[in-house]
Amino acid sequence: MDQLSTGRRDQLFLALRLAAIEGHLDQGEPLPVIVDDILIQFDDEAAAATFKVLADLAQRTQVLFLTHHVHLLEVAEAAIGAAAFRTHRLDA
Repeated sequence: MDQLSTGRRDQLFLALRLAAIEGHLDQGEPLPVIVDDILIQFDDEAAAATFKVLADLAQRTQVLFLTHHVHLLEVAEAAIGAAAFRTHRLDA
């Protein structure tokens, strides 16, 4: 694990968490999935791949993705299309 970059470690841990969520969904009632700034260490390519995975997951349960990184909206639109998600901006 020490040989992995911070971004790669975050990707690995996210994959493990998503696998656990998928296992839970297979066994029981769906619960909402809430993720907060999980893509901080991801490059745009990895972020786009993650948005695709989250969009697939959203077919089975509600996914709430929280971030203050506005550029991720463009990454999400390019990866899964603007119609696949809704945005809500909160003013400080």
